[in-house]
Amino acid sequence: MLTLSKFLRHIGSALALAAASLATHAAPVTTQLGFLIDASGSIGSSNFQTMRNGYAAALAALPTDGSIEVTVVTFSSGTTTVVAPTVVTAATLPSIVAAVNGMTYSAGSTATAAGITAISNLMTGPSNSNFNTGLNSMINIATDGEPNIPGNNPNQAAINAAIAARAAGIDALTAEAIGSFDLSALRSLVFSPVNGPCNNCGTFLPDGSSPPNPMTSNPWVLAVNSFNDFPTAIHNKVQASTGQVPEPGILMLMALGLVGLGITRRSRSA
Repeated sequence: MLTLSKFLRHIGSALALAAASLATHAAPVTTQLGFLIDASGSIGSSNFQTMRNGYAAALAALPTDGSIEVTVVTFSSGTTTVVAPTVVTAATLPSIVAAVNGMTYSAGSTATAAGITAISNLMTGPSNSNFNTGLNSMINIATDGEPNIPGNNPNQAAINAAIAARAAGIDALTAEAIGSFDLSALRSLVFSPVNGPCNNCGTFLPDGSSPPNPMTSNPWVLAVNSFNDFPTAIHNKVQASTGQVPEPGILMLMALGLVGLGITRRSRSA
């Protein structure tokens, strides 16, 4: 007689076999994800904590098959490397999430140009042996305002940094705009393989939208009405960039367990 405990053991065995198969067939890196996070004075410590929690949860759900590389940088008056380019595996993911959970709020000005330059150099520079022009390389900026340094035209400095990042091999740059401010600068610096950077060419996505894959769409700026909405927004962005569909994936593994259970029952009957 089939008992619940036996049923669960069969499912557990199927899940373990599936996980082992994934672990022993690591994929080559195909996607670079760069997360550029505003830590300037306008964010505030409490809101930064909300952002930090959102990033940690979104990154914790990344596939661990070795196909994705993650880089995380914060910016304010200067920049801080939180996670240098790291391939996501079962072994490295806990340290990536821990680093994000431990990133500190710096306050200060909004040096968007410096942030774009810093993360682009990390992702495409000679110290990153994973980089090649065949990768899908994407940077995402989360900010609550326009840049205010350097010089007399910080918006143009940020646009110039985006142009340089694209020339260096970054394929797409998208943004989450948290709160209400003039989005023309962000819409002018985002780019994708389809378009940009160009004056106001970034598509405006209203709050709550499901963002499209940055590699196959017009560049976009996603409006996020409040910091409380940010965790959902960054989760959706990561899903769009990696093609993840977690729930069906779990169902597939459950189905494997059921198939294994059925085979076992038929064998016993025979």
